[in-house]
Amino acid sequence: MAQKSLALELYSNADDAVDRRYMHQMREQDATPVPTDPSLPRFTLVVGPSPFTMPRGWEFFLTSPYEGATYISTVLHNAGYPVRIVDVRYALNPLKEAYDQIVGQTDVLGVCTFEDNFPFCRELMQAVRDAEPDVPIICGGSLVTSVPHVFMESTACDVAVISEGEITILELMESYTAGKWTQDLPNIRGICYRTPEGEPKRTSPRGQMMDLDSLPRMRLDLWPQHHSPMGMQPQIISSYSRGCKMDCSFCYRTTPQVRAKSPEKMDRDLAWLKEQYGTEFCFFVDLTFSSHRGQTLEICDAIKDHDLRWTCLTRCADMDKPRITAMRDSGADIILYGVESLGSEVLREARKGSSENLTVRAMRTTFEHDVRFGALLIVGLPNESEESLNHMVEFAETYNHVTRVKYLSAMPGTTVYKQAIASGLIRSEIEHLNWLSIEQALHEDEFLNVSGLPEQVCRDAYKRVYDAYQPGPVMDFKHYPDNFQYFHPQPDDGLERSTSYAGTGWRRKWSSAAGPLAPGSERFTLDQCAAPEVAARGSSLMTSGAKRMGSALSVDGE
Repeated sequence: MAQKSLALELYSNADDAVDRRYMHQMREQDATPVPTDPSLPRFTLVVGPSPFTMPRGWEFFLTSPYEGATYISTVLHNAGYPVRIVDVRYALNPLKEAYDQIVGQTDVLGVCTFEDNFPFCRELMQAVRDAEPDVPIICGGSLVTSVPHVFMESTACDVAVISEGEITILELMESYTAGKWTQDLPNIRGICYRTPEGEPKRTSPRGQMMDLDSLPRMRLDLWPQHHSPMGMQPQIISSYSRGCKMDCSFCYRTTPQVRAKSPEKMDRDLAWLKEQYGTEFCFFVDLTFSSHRGQTLEICDAIKDHDLRWTCLTRCADMDKPRITAMRDSGADIILYGVESLGSEVLREARKGSSENLTVRAMRTTFEHDVRFGALLIVGLPNESEESLNHMVEFAETYNHVTRVKYLSAMPGTTVYKQAIASGLIRSEIEHLNWLSIEQALHEDEFLNVSGLPEQVCRDAYKRVYDAYQPGPVMDFKHYPDNFQYFHPQPDDGLERSTSYAGTGWRRKWSSAAGPLAPGSERFTLDQCAAPEVAARGSSLMTSGAKRMGSALSVDGE
């Protein structure tokens, strides 16, 4: 059996008597929610900012409700707890706006962690701890799962939830409500916690749920957007499965083992979203939507009765005529493929299990069945050469099928991350996490030069691929926040395939958009968070958004 690259505790299963009890509770309370009990502890879940931009037509992804926070808030709501989501993803001053909605208004604070929001999480938790020392702080999500030691050693986090959180949060809140945390925390699986003396401790792993059908229907009305004048937007981020059968060197998975809902559960969930919230479009964020042919056909059969347009992520190796036909017939608009690179040595090092031939075959199969092919590409993977990178660029320019390009990020917990620490490319985990909070997925981003290619070569390739973008699936998105930022107007419409889909001038005003960088982001540029020689190889030729913020502050004399 191949050696697993992620922490071994992620590969265990949540299947003991306690797990089964809470899964049964979730099922029962989904069918008949417990009325909200004001005597129970108030729980506030904070969703912080991300610097990540989205290309034209994908802006909905930045503001849509998503599964992780929705499921945590829903299981607590169904159990009778007063629950509130504070969403500051696109606030001008997210730290202040979150703080103002927390202090004096909650009994327990939950913080959603992502790879690119560590400074926000750390500063918010410290501010809340200073104001209200007795409010317990629980962190969950991909970042705290990948580096729990950083959170327990360097933040005010009291409990870090590892991997899935639905069962664990119910057990934690039940214990807290009963006043039994001190005695119970050592026995609640799947967490890191702080002892009364302040010492971090790790419990035994909980692992992944065996039965995703026990998850509740998502209560999107717990999000503040539902109560805004515009109402809930009709796009949603969801999934039918968790986990991935692959082990790519650059990808982190909080749930590496593959688990899936039944088609019957999928049918009920989609009916709920349509009836309750008017959902029209779904981004299925399953890591490999079409991995198993029979399962894919069954899920598409469940989707097709709900009049949804949708998109998903998958692998080039996992596409054939039966699958793409079922996906098209059930409403697929565009399929996003993790192409990453075309270089054979690059793909081998990345453990992609793919090849250029598989990519071309998947692209042709997709196009031939009148579905759009969306390539996801990475500039700067290990073993990339100028020749292989140029070949990828020419491929992108020939077909104009690109949905996203990024410079390689050393995501916490991945093989690339561990190698970067071992080689000294990352000199400090905290500094690296701070730096990730300013990476916007734009041409002018700073980047860790893992490939060793000249910076100009990487930037030229990025720009050419970026200009080969095609329209996203929601060109008529109407929920833009007032303070969104817009980047890189592009008068070139690309191929006729793009204009026939989105019209002429589809990206003339902007090619990408995002919420603003958080105040203070200028503190985290690469020249401050990495060794000088590392910074010089990935930040000397262009000025990033965070660096421009620092220049503006200097000019203003602040």
